[in-house]
Amino acid sequence: MVDNRLTILNLYELKTTPEDFEIAVGALARRVEAEGHPGVLSYRFFVNASERTGRGVIDYKDPDAWIGHHEIAMGWPEMTALHAAATLVEVTFLGPLTPEIQTWIESSVLTARVRSGNIFAGGFERLRGWSNG
Repeated sequence: MVDNRLTILNLYELKTTPEDFEIAVGALARRVEAEGHPGVLSYRFFVNASERTGRGVIDYKDPDAWIGHHEIAMGWPEMTALHAAATLVEVTFLGPLTPEIQTWIESSVLTARVRSGNIFAGGFERLRGWSNG
């Protein structure tokens, strides 16, 4: 059901080249798809070379999947490569920022601005298979 989903919008500032960001997120996305938490429903990244920014749009089945994903993936070398290519400057929660997520964030090294309070108001989703490969 859409109303329990959690969508995250990440804003990154590039530290290196747009190509480095593309390589890093491509490798990370492949690993998340193959070995990551099953509650990660989609994992998409975009780059804006002229602004030297990147965006991540991640859909989670529910808030518990957000925690599960981070517990699995934060130590991966692919995540380290992303952090070498770009700095996460803002995380926007579209859906609930639960007390459990807040506790996880507070115990992490996250320095990005966190925006929350966006609760699902209505809409629909068409199910389709989408892939970059």
